[in-house]
Amino acid sequence: MKYITESIKNIKNLLPYLLLIAIYFFFVNLEARKDNETIRINENEVKLIEEKSSEKNKQQRIKIPVIPYKQ
Repeated sequence: MKYITESIKNIKNLLPYLLLIAIYFFFVNLEARKDNETIRINENEVKLIEEKSSEKNKQQRIKIPVIPYKQ
Protein backbone atom coordinates (compact mmCIF):
# COMPACT_ATOMS: atom_id res chain seq x y z
CA MET A 1 0.00 0.00 0.00
CA LYS A 2 2.85 2.31 0.86
CA TYR A 3 4.42 1.64 -2.54
CA ILE A 4 1.19 2.62 -4.35
CA THR A 5 0.91 5.96 -2.55
CA GLU A 6 4.55 6.77 -3.28
CA SER A 7 4.04 5.91 -6.93
CA ILE A 8 1.01 8.20 -7.14
CA LYS A 9 3.01 11.04 -5.59
CA ASN A 10 5.81 10.47 -8.11
CA ILE A 11 3.33 10.50 -10.96
CA LYS A 12 1.83 13.76 -9.67
CA ASN A 13 5.31 15.28 -9.61
CA LEU A 14 6.05 14.11 -13.15
CA LEU A 15 2.63 15.04 -14.59
CA PRO A 16 3.71 18.42 -16.08
CA TYR A 17 6.60 16.75 -17.90
CA LEU A 18 4.40 13.94 -19.19
CA LEU A 19 1.90 16.54 -20.40
CA LEU A 20 4.64 18.42 -22.28
CA ILE A 21 5.81 15.20 -23.90
CA ALA A 22 2.25 14.35 -24.96
CA ILE A 23 1.77 17.81 -26.52
CA TYR A 24 5.11 17.52 -28.32
CA PHE A 25 4.20 14.18 -29.89
CA PHE A 26 0.76 15.50 -30.84
CA PHE A 27 2.33 18.30 -32.89
CA VAL A 28 4.95 15.99 -34.37
CA ASN A 29 2.15 13.70 -35.49
CA LEU A 30 0.34 16.62 -37.16
CA GLU A 31 3.48 17.62 -39.04
CA ALA A 32 4.07 14.04 -40.17
CA ARG A 33 0.52 13.84 -41.53
CA LYS A 34 1.04 17.06 -43.49
CA ASP A 35 4.27 15.68 -44.96
CA ASN A 36 2.55 12.44 -45.98
CA GLU A 37 -0.25 14.36 -47.69
CA THR A 38 2.19 16.51 -49.66
CA ILE A 39 4.18 13.44 -50.67
CA ARG A 40 0.98 11.74 -51.88
CA ILE A 41 0.00 14.84 -53.85
CA ASN A 42 3.47 15.03 -55.43
CA GLU A 43 3.37 11.33 -56.34
CA ASN A 44 -0.03 11.78 -57.97
CA GLU A 45 1.24 14.76 -59.97
CA VAL A 46 4.26 12.77 -61.14
CA LYS A 47 2.00 9.90 -62.24
CA LEU A 48 -0.23 12.29 -64.18
CA ILE A 49 2.77 13.86 -65.90
CA GLU A 50 4.12 10.42 -66.82
CA GLU A 51 0.75 9.37 -68.21
CA LYS A 52 0.51 12.54 -70.32
CA SER A 53 4.06 12.13 -71.61
CA SER A 54 3.45 8.49 -72.53
CA GLU A 55 0.32 9.55 -74.47
CA LYS A 56 2.35 12.18 -76.33
CA ASN A 57 5.05 9.63 -77.13
CA LYS A 58 2.47 7.32 -78.66
CA GLN A 59 1.21 10.06 -80.95
CA GLN A 60 4.60 11.30 -82.13
CA ARG A 61 5.90 10.27 -85.51
CA ILE A 62 9.52 10.11 -86.40
CA LYS A 63 10.51 11.29 -89.86
CA ILE A 64 13.04 8.99 -91.44
CA PRO A 65 14.80 10.31 -94.51
CA VAL A 66 14.53 7.90 -97.41
CA ILE A 67 17.21 7.87 -100.05
CA PRO A 68 16.18 6.10 -103.24
CA TYR A 69 18.33 3.18 -104.29
CA LYS A 70 20.13 3.64 -107.61
CA GLN A 71 21.23 0.71 -109.68
